[in-house]
Amino acid sequence: MAKVDQAAPQNDDSTSLSDHTETIKSQVLEKVGRPPRLHRVEVCRHHNDNYRVNIWEKLEQPGDFAVSMRVHIWSSYYLKVSDSGEILASNPPLAKLGI
Repeated sequence: MAKVDQAAPQNDDSTSLSDHTETIKSQVLEKVGRPPRLHRVEVCRHHNDNYRVNIWEKLEQPGDFAVSMRVHIWSSYYLKVSDSGEILASNPPLAKLGI
């Protein structure tokens, strides 16, 4: 039997697969503020143009010596995003947090 190579199907709908990570990060930080010890902003795409955004911050290390860095989620949001990457809705609402 001959071996048949089949290419993976092409998806021409690039708008449905577009990644708005950087656009979303900048919008969220602009609206809620930037924590003083920001570690990272994590953007995860879910279904139907929904995204989960976690803002991680570094914690103060107890004492003079620390073996590893301690981080925790400073704030978390579930977003509905347009095809162009604009935030349409947020749960909880995006508002300036006490920094």
